[in-house]
Amino acid sequence: MWPLKLVLKPYWIAEECFLKEAILWVAFYRFPTSEIIPDHVDVRFDNDSQEEYAPSYPDDYLGYISSEECIRVGLPTNPEWDSLTEEDNYEPEFLEMMHASSENEEQKQKLKTQIPIAWERRKKQQEWQEKYEEYIELIESKIFVALREGKLKATGRLIPAGDEESHYTDFEHTEILADYWKLDKIDWEQSASDNAKGHYCHICVKTEQLLSLFPPPPAEEAKSVHMIAGQYLLDDEEAERVVAQSKRGRPSKNWDGFYVAVMDRLMAGGLPDKQEAFISEMQDWCVKHWGSSPGRSTILEKISPIYKKFKAVKKSENPGR
Repeated sequence: MWPLKLVLKPYWIAEECFLKEAILWVAFYRFPTSEIIPDHVDVRFDNDSQEEYAPSYPDDYLGYISSEECIRVGLPTNPEWDSLTEEDNYEPEFLEMMHASSENEEQKQKLKTQIPIAWERRKKQQEWQEKYEEYIELIESKIFVALREGKLKATGRLIPAGDEESHYTDFEHTEILADYWKLDKIDWEQSASDNAKGHYCHICVKTEQLLSLFPPPPAEEAKSVHMIAGQYLLDDEEAERVVAQSKRGRPSKNWDGFYVAVMDRLMAGGLPDKQEAFISEMQDWCVKHWGSSPGRSTILEKISPIYKKFKAVKKSENPGR
């Protein structure tokens, strides 16, 4: 029976899930899970539990598409996922910058070797991304048809046009009518939609209805599951069949450099008048320096205290404006 090396940690299947989570279910059969606090409250949909300036957008915690998930649906393995455990897994632009600024000859030679490898990894990732987007486009179309035909009901927070002062929790979830949906106006990543009939954010659907319309594959028998002291464990043979959860998640970012860039922007002439413009600007900075950008809400959480302070100081200096 020993050694048993994998403990199964229980997660509640969410009663509701964001559009992005619906995509991941239909595409890869990844169950949407909830973030439960006492009293069985899912904090993602509970206004009192959410931070003042950090909307609970799903792109911040869903992580990468694993290679195991890709294989299951016939996609090539995800190079970004496969490279998570590699050492010196840096973006090529960063390596080139380090090579140009380094005065250590040994380090320069090492970087010179790493740069073409990083560019090749980037090329493979772009090729994979094209295949992934082709596949996801089909999934999005299937979910859109279910929404448009009224078979899949959705709710969202309807944000009034031009409202930049209210907090998203000021608006409750309301039903979205079937004739609202336009395929090219849906932001699946942000679980939002914006068209002539209104702007909705935090769009979600009932998980039970989603799984009924898009049922899971047949269950596979797990032969080597043991319960010890109220905990489920897998033996070696069974553990090898399970996705390694430790890889799912986002690698750490150089947030010190991010904040330095924010301060440089502040000292160079202040910040944009609109916070959304500043978010977009810093997302572009992330892409340039990291090769990719975190989700909008992650950027918002990082810059919001600084931006609020900047606006307050600016208002105090110009009280008549």
